Amino acid sequence: MTRFLAVSILVLSALGGCADGVSIVSHHYPYSPSTASGYLRDAGAAGPVLLEVRDNPFAGDVAGPLAEAASRTSVGFLTRFTTVRSEAPRPEYRLVVQFDPNADTTSAGVCDPTQPTGHRSATGRLNALVAFCYQSRPILSVMASAPRPDRPDSPIIRELAEQAMLRMFIREPDNDSNPHRRLVP
Repeated sequence: MTRFLAVSILVLSALGGCADGVSIVSHHYPYSPSTASGYLRDAGAAGPVLLEVRDNPFAGDVAGPLAEAASRTSVGFLTRFTTVRSEAPRPEYRLVVQFDPNADTTSAGVCDPTQPTGHRSATGRLNALVAFCYQSRPILSVMASAPRPDRPDSPIIRELAEQAMLRMFIREPDNDSNPHRRLVP
């Protein structure tokens, strides 16, 4: 039993990060990571994908370090990210990072720029709802939590972006019952 517990803790730490690092909770809503990977690959084929930040908790720019770290993360293919809307050839696809969301904040609310997302006050941990969106609809999202860094260019920010990208866009077999289900008509 002790060996099983030790192995379980090791596996959970490897999958979700350790208590002192970044931990990720997958939402997989409404598409799978494999399906989202296809949309990300298509969106990034013509150039960088837009990355937006909501409720930046830092005095300085955090979107730049997030976009740089996400661009360096290989999820089976490389995609560049930009924080400048005019540089994204397909701005209808975007990665949105909502910092310190309220408990009732949803990925649908994060993807719809007209919806208020809610922002809770800072705690000892930095929480981020990271959503990959098509127009105002979520493709999928993850919730990331990390020790609260004191600056936007902290290695924790890089790790948060990398872990979110890996969890969101990991290649896995699709279990969709309808293989012709499409996001765009």
